[in-house]
Amino acid sequence: MTSVFKNILVPFNGTKGSQKAFNKAVPLATSVNASIFILTCIEKRQIFSFFKFKASNEEFEKERKIIEKQHIEMKTFAQEKGVVCSSNIVEGDHASSEILNFADKHKIDLIIMARTKFSSHKERIHYQSTLEDVFRNTACPILILV
Repeated sequence: MTSVFKNILVPFNGTKGSQKAFNKAVPLATSVNASIFILTCIEKRQIFSFFKFKASNEEFEKERKIIEKQHIEMKTFAQEKGVVCSSNIVEGDHASSEILNFADKHKIDLIIMARTKFSSHKERIHYQSTLEDVFRNTACPILILV
């Protein structure tokens, strides 16, 4: 019997929601013998965004170091559970485009994202557009945690 999901993508931005998605991905990957890819996008311009944003090269490098530390911790946790896990940090204009490009390039079979509660109307609008853009334009299934 072959596994339906061999490659699982978890877009990670350091929030409780993205951590929740990763925490769900690990036991799922264990049960179906899949690999996990962690993707963090540092956006080039400031908007209400799903991912991080940088204003200068210094800020970008500082943010990259923080993210790399988080990725190492997650990869170690996954490997302790017997899951192959890799990570990538990208710089881009739109998080949803980076997620979709990564999913296509790496033959992702499942994307796991979490919906989180936001305090402002503008944040809800932008987050929904990122989530909806990924949902509407991906060729693979997406699991949205609430």
